[in-house]
Amino acid sequence: MIGSILLGAGFMQSVFLGLYFYRQENTGRQFSRDLGYFFFFLSLIMVSNLVYFSGNLFEFPHLIKTGYLFGFSIAPFFSFAVTRYFGIPKEKQFWFGLFLLVPILFFVFHIPFFLSSGEDKIRSLTNIPQNEIFSESNQFQMMTLAFSLVVFFRTYYRFRLVLEEFSEDFYWEGKLFSRYVLILIFWLFFCILFCIFFPGRTSESISNLGFSIWVLGFAWHRIYLDQKQNDTNQSFEKNQIITKYQKSYLAEERLNELGKNLENLLNNKELILDGDLNLSKISEILGLSPHTTSQVCNRYYGQGLIEVIRNKRIKFAKKALTESNLPVLRIGFDVGFNSKNAFIRAFKDLTNLTPSDYRKKFSAEPKEREL
Repeated sequence: MIGSILLGAGFMQSVFLGLYFYRQENTGRQFSRDLGYFFFFLSLIMVSNLVYFSGNLFEFPHLIKTGYLFGFSIAPFFSFAVTRYFGIPKEKQFWFGLFLLVPILFFVFHIPFFLSSGEDKIRSLTNIPQNEIFSESNQFQMMTLAFSLVVFFRTYYRFRLVLEEFSEDFYWEGKLFSRYVLILIFWLFFCILFCIFFPGRTSESISNLGFSIWVLGFAWHRIYLDQKQNDTNQSFEKNQIITKYQKSYLAEERLNELGKNLENLLNNKELILDGDLNLSKISEILGLSPHTTSQVCNRYYGQGLIEVIRNKRIKFAKKALTESNLPVLRIGFDVGFNSKNAFIRAFKDLTNLTPSDYRKKFSAEPKEREL
């Protein structure tokens, strides 16, 4: 009973979040709609789980095993949506292909089952032991949990790598979200242990209910933070003399004006290469709130502020590598990175070459000195 209530609440909250993020893109939050689609997809999973845990699966036999397909798909979908939403650079092709391949293989392998009649599906379900560790249902449950664990850990790892490239207070929103993902990682590991020691319906209930609770927590915190940010924006605008931005321009005209101001600012070499550069500093110079600055960047560039700054810093680094014999570490610090590893990683992500390899390939007279 409690489980059905929580799943029902998770379903309604997922629909609400889907609508919320879907509409957020209209306010200038780039790629918010992708996150909205994810929560709509999550609501379908909640319905499927609700049918299963309420004991009505035999009345809807064509839902049998769709939960596992959803389970293999949800983590890659989630990773794709949140990394675009928070402006994390694109995933490497190897990982992207791997995360896409797993749900596709599951679907292809089960095509004969999905095309079979409802009677055959029910018959196959009744012949499968449900509470044994090596039963088909428990094995699929552990595989979906393990796969999700890998995807979410990879997502968390990518968040942390990008956070290391910037000052501590640059990316507070991404830092907060990475903590949410870390909680989910621990939960998934805990659920895998439950599948081992308490196979069957109990472990499935715990894992699905836990994810439902996580969604509810994320929803409350996400909406609360946005509301708090909106209140801050209103207070900011009342206390700042920015009347020229408050005229009744068309949305695109105002966007282009603010975008050009931001572009001029980000073309300032001294500013862009400052290792302590953060969103608050950029916003203060522009005379805008941090929230508005992020929206302008997303809409004007089609990229998050992190990606824009990262690309500009690497552009300066490439010039320094080919036109000077400064050590790689020195160049990394000069263009705003806080460590040699962060610089090399970002450089390789954008050029597919390490700084040293880039210098050897494009320098007329390579004179590099490594530390």
